[in-house]
Amino acid sequence: MDADPRTTSEQAPLPQPSKSWIEAVAGLVRASGTESFPAALRTCLEQVCPFDSMVVSTYTDNAAPVALYHDLDEMSAAVTVQFYATGPYLLDPFYLACRNNVEPGAYRLLDLAPKDFLRSNYYATFFRKIRIHDEMAILLRERENAWIAISLARSRRQRRFDEADRDRLNRILPIVEAGAMRTWHADRQAVPATDTAPQDRLRGFARDLLSRREAEIVQMILQGHSTPSIATELGIAEGTVKVHRHHAYSKLGIRSQSELFALMTRYLIETGL
Repeated sequence: MDADPRTTSEQAPLPQPSKSWIEAVAGLVRASGTESFPAALRTCLEQVCPFDSMVVSTYTDNAAPVALYHDLDEMSAAVTVQFYATGPYLLDPFYLACRNNVEPGAYRLLDLAPKDFLRSNYYATFFRKIRIHDEMAILLRERENAWIAISLARSRRQRRFDEADRDRLNRILPIVEAGAMRTWHADRQAVPATDTAPQDRLRGFARDLLSRREAEIVQMILQGHSTPSIATELGIAEGTVKVHRHHAYSKLGIRSQSELFALMTRYLIETGL
């Protein structure tokens, strides 16, 4: 059985119970269940793991994600919140982890993403374009098919999140979960769901043009898999993957992964995701 990527042989120590840490936790307790909770949560989390921005979203049933809080500027919010919710979230490793019922907790982006994810057009769109260097998310399960994702991002001037950062967040997970559930679980309005599962709609992309195998490989390319990764996952030769990719691109009238990503996002927007 594979080891849980959130744990290490030596747990990273929590900050000493300094005055600022005690005040941050006290503020979080006082703000629980109120409109002040997101700001108090941000202050508390920064005591444990420094970051530059925070977005809180919900993934509920078959509905598109809903942002409950963010501290982004207008341009970053347009990409990370508005554009993301039109459909590209279906390729997000954190969203996919929730759909696959991952164990609740804190995860680094690279704990969940395919090996070559940093070369994908998804990464280029949602990270490089708005100068985000790395991301970590605290994933909380409200109930079956309903999650709260607290996403923390670091800009390019900071180092990537490491195992110690992740482990410290996991050690305060009960505090975060208790406050988040009290604040957002009971008060927010129900999100309208669609009749069709989002992944089924994504699989509908170019289905009338591509063979089953071509469509499968296109989906994996969009998720950030490389040719070797696809070959390993599907149990086929790398040359076979390249042939299917060439045929798929030819049928779609494109020549690159960036054109594929643009075509897919246009499809998601036009189909109303």
